[in-house]
Amino acid sequence: MKPINFSNELTKKNNRYQYLRNFIVQGNTHHNVLFLLLVAFFITAPLKNSLNSISIILLFLYSLLNYKNISLKKIIAFYSSYIYFIIGGVSVIYTTDTENGFTYLLTTIPFLLFPIVFSVITINETLLKKVLRVYISWICLLILYSEISTIIDLLNDEKSLFLLFRKDYSYINLGSKINIHPPYMMLHVSFCIIYLIVNFLKSGFNKTTSSIMLFILFFYSVHLSSRLPIAAISVISVVLLYKELSVRVGKTRTIFILSASCLLLFFIMYNIRSTRYRFQELIGIQYSNGVYIKSGGLKLDQWRSGFEANNNVIFGNGIGDANTDIIESNYRNNLIKNAKLKYNAHNQYIQTYVGMGIFGVLALLFVLYSLLLNSPANMLKTTASALCVYLLVVFMTESYLERHHGVVFISFLTCLCNYKMGGDKTL
Repeated sequence: MKPINFSNELTKKNNRYQYLRNFIVQGNTHHNVLFLLLVAFFITAPLKNSLNSISIILLFLYSLLNYKNISLKKIIAFYSSYIYFIIGGVSVIYTTDTENGFTYLLTTIPFLLFPIVFSVITINETLLKKVLRVYISWICLLILYSEISTIIDLLNDEKSLFLLFRKDYSYINLGSKINIHPPYMMLHVSFCIIYLIVNFLKSGFNKTTSSIMLFILFFYSVHLSSRLPIAAISVISVVLLYKELSVRVGKTRTIFILSASCLLLFFIMYNIRSTRYRFQELIGIQYSNGVYIKSGGLKLDQWRSGFEANNNVIFGNGIGDANTDIIESNYRNNLIKNAKLKYNAHNQYIQTYVGMGIFGVLALLFVLYSLLLNSPANMLKTTASALCVYLLVVFMTESYLERHHGVVFISFLTCLCNYKMGGDKTL
């Protein structure tokens, strides 16, 4: 039996200790802490506002602790975000409901905080890929949880599983399982779809896993029944897939694959009744109980009423008065249901126009252009451009910046996509 060399064992232990010490001293700790903070943000983004707020505070405190890394060049890069926030802040001065104005301004403060955070932290592509792998996996897990728990509810109530595709078990129920309104969940799902398609071979997932995830994400997006987001992400996905596949497999095979995929998507959309009915409602549909719904015209009336709520074309009514004035306009235009339910404009352009006028709308468009469409050449360049087109479209039916879930995630993504990343050796 060979005797144990205690001297060698001690040396090995000392080497392991030295390795751990070097790991900490050389800055890898900062790398790991930042990874955890970014993961915490993405994981809590679709959850309760309070949880997500904690992750934002921690991320901001981390950036304050590393203030020495702040870069003036990086700060200037996000100037469009500051302009949008400042215009909102100025509008509080002439808003009638000052208290509500300050409350809304506090809601939009991520447009001020996240640029500061991204002016301090240092991210490389390797770190971001790891974070996004966790995030996309988490979204898929939330989807499976929503779907499975809904099925369990049906079984417990001894109801037919065919009801899974009825409105109260799809559009209404799925989002409530994780406490998020469906259009806001679509923001997360759509970003994941865009990123996975663009980075299909570079995301870190193998082809099979990426394909399964894309199917789950597409199925869930249809099951959520948010009409314009479904249409927007479907068209954008076809364009991105054609761009990615035509280079690898040729145009003929790409057209065949896309045609088959579109047929499958249409089959799913047609057989998910809640989604099919919601699209049919746009042009008019009569249900079996005799109720007739034609929502296309009602949506136009809602936009017209919201547009008429603005009393100052250039500067708007003030962000504190926007919703109140829209509700009053709905009453004047006999949109009683919308008024009683205190609906906002359901159009981000009109919502911003009423609160901040033409200046506010232009500032919002400038944020999307400068931070997404004009983003630096990095791994998110194509994703950012596609996301910009997606937001430009879905802003027509959703006032995304009126809720925490929307304003936080959109302001974060605009900063992330405009961030100029370091090389893989950067911590």
